[in-house]
Amino acid sequence: MNMGSPLPPAFAEAEFYHIFFVLLAIVVAGGLILGIRAYRLGHKTIASPYPAAHEWLMRGIGALWLLDGLLQAQPLMITRFIGGFLAPMLQGQPAPVESLMNISIRLWAINPVLWNEFATWIQIGIGLTMLFGAGTIWRQVGLWTSLAWGLIVWVGGEAFGSLFVGGSWLSGSPGSVLLYMFAAILLLAPATYWNSPRVAKVLRLSMIALWTLSAFLQAWPAAGWWHGQNLASYVLSMASMPQPAIFSAPLFAWAKLLGQSPALWNGILVGVFAVLAVLWALKPRSGWTWWLTALVTFATWWLGQDFGVLGGMGTDPNSGVVVLIGLVVYAQVVQLPLFHWVSHHEPAVEHSAL
Repeated sequence: MNMGSPLPPAFAEAEFYHIFFVLLAIVVAGGLILGIRAYRLGHKTIASPYPAAHEWLMRGIGALWLLDGLLQAQPLMITRFIGGFLAPMLQGQPAPVESLMNISIRLWAINPVLWNEFATWIQIGIGLTMLFGAGTIWRQVGLWTSLAWGLIVWVGGEAFGSLFVGGSWLSGSPGSVLLYMFAAILLLAPATYWNSPRVAKVLRLSMIALWTLSAFLQAWPAAGWWHGQNLASYVLSMASMPQPAIFSAPLFAWAKLLGQSPALWNGILVGVFAVLAVLWALKPRSGWTWWLTALVTFATWWLGQDFGVLGGMGTDPNSGVVVLIGLVVYAQVVQLPLFHWVSHHEPAVEHSAL
């Protein structure tokens, strides 16, 4: 495929935003009509059969989907999504993955404006149903849609989270959308499941799996993280993205340290990820395990993933924030003492007559 094909014409942005604001007006008007109708018919508040942790996870992932949709509406996504985002992922991919990515690129190239409009609104729709669909079938629709769309994005947009080309937790592997899908599966589980010890066990095992995989990816010799300037170059590329200096300055300093002793720092990263996996296996309910995981996750979300949204080409906040949400949910499920300020009463859910 010729990746040097011309970008969409200059009026593509105007066309995209014309359609976007028309659809936005329809959505806002529809929301107002449904809200007024629900108010007139009246509604009653009943206790949800789910624990509070379920609602926190639902709202957290819903907010991320909504943000992803808004990020997809950035101007650069309309004109540079293929050349600036999809095409660079082809480098070094195995033939089957490259073929799937090429299908995505060919489809997107047919009409970048309409495809970007579709991607924007399907993600906004998923987010809105998860955030405001309590007590209706729309939440289930949103969750199932997130699974289908998430699979498409993970394969055709994230190239399987870069797992086959030297991925790293620093870059977000195994992919934020895969974590969204895992959350959707968990949210689709019945209330009896959520009110049993099984949710805590699943979250614990997922933490063990995540940090074990992260240690393996970071240590894999073929990935090239042990030698040369691969680590430093990657972090430097993040630091060079357009962003406030308060965010980029630590990245530049971190890149300098990585460039001086790449093997040492990579060994430290492997060790830290491995320690987290062991702690979640042996001491999952320890406050030290929780706080260390939160600290490492936030640090790598900043100093590796660069919060995911900066620079005008970010499609989501990357994987770090999903894990942070998961940590909050786990703390609620097992009622860690460090979260006494969170109410453990079952939330009231509005069942509106839609």
